[in-house]
Amino acid sequence: MSQRRKNITLLVTWLALVVVTAVVIALQESNDRIDVTRDLFAVEDVNTIDQVVLSGEEVNTLDFVNGNWMLNDKYKADLQRVTVLFAILKQNRIRRKAANKLTAVLDSAFQVGGIKVQFLASGRSVIEFQVLGLNGLTYFSDGNENYVVEIPGYRVDLAGIFELDQGGWRNPLVFDINWANLKEVNMIFPGRPAEAFDVVYRRRLLTIRDTQSVDSTKLTDFLDNVSLLYVKDYLSEKEAIDSGLDTIDLKASIFVSDVGNKQHTLSIYNSSKEEDEVFGWIDSTDYAIFDFNMVRKVLRPKTYFLKK
Repeated sequence: MSQRRKNITLLVTWLALVVVTAVVIALQESNDRIDVTRDLFAVEDVNTIDQVVLSGEEVNTLDFVNGNWMLNDKYKADLQRVTVLFAILKQNRIRRKAANKLTAVLDSAFQVGGIKVQFLASGRSVIEFQVLGLNGLTYFSDGNENYVVEIPGYRVDLAGIFELDQGGWRNPLVFDINWANLKEVNMIFPGRPAEAFDVVYRRRLLTIRDTQSVDSTKLTDFLDNVSLLYVKDYLSEKEAIDSGLDTIDLKASIFVSDVGNKQHTLSIYNSSKEEDEVFGWIDSTDYAIFDFNMVRKVLRPKTYFLKK
């Protein structure tokens, strides 16, 4: 084959590739083209919103009351997760309209597992839509069309925050008190009375009752760990029993009292079915799972705090 013919063949091949590439780009742009603004589900000013209602398998309501976000008129909400929720509301953008061939599948999935979300300000609806997580994608629906939604530049599961149950929305901090008003901390180890101790004030300093030589650094670290102890997941009573909480032994109990004599308690059990988790019972009311590596930092016997 002559050089001229080779050049012509290469030119034709190159032109064919250019045409194919152009067609692919055109098709992609066609698929991405939408007839609504990409911020259809976004709200720029979220400061006036004082209520969020998430309705799915269960209904959870977040209300801004006296400077705090409350959950279902009963619990303090997890502020970090509330912050994430509003960040998604502000920053979400439509990536593309869901493929028409998926309409029936998505409509059915929305009915079965979708979450209806309502954001309100003083009782007035600011925006509402449905959310569905499916196959690693997050879909929002306005009731007429389904859209794939994202936060540009981030690969995150946006649907996950909307799908949280009541336990997931609750403040995970165990001892939610003003530590400046701390009066006493009592640590009890069933069957091991010699390891038990009470943290009290003596001459305006925290120390261990009836103990002279206390390592103040270790005691301060202990109190920090107690104050920052948080739940990995809350359990219903049925979930706790199904997990075996009623079949394992009590390992330790912590009692925290403030100057108003309000007392909070945490009972810690040996383990759950997972080696890296332990069970807990908070204020004789709430069952929870804790990360063992976090809990072990507060399971210190009295001898640990003695100066050597």
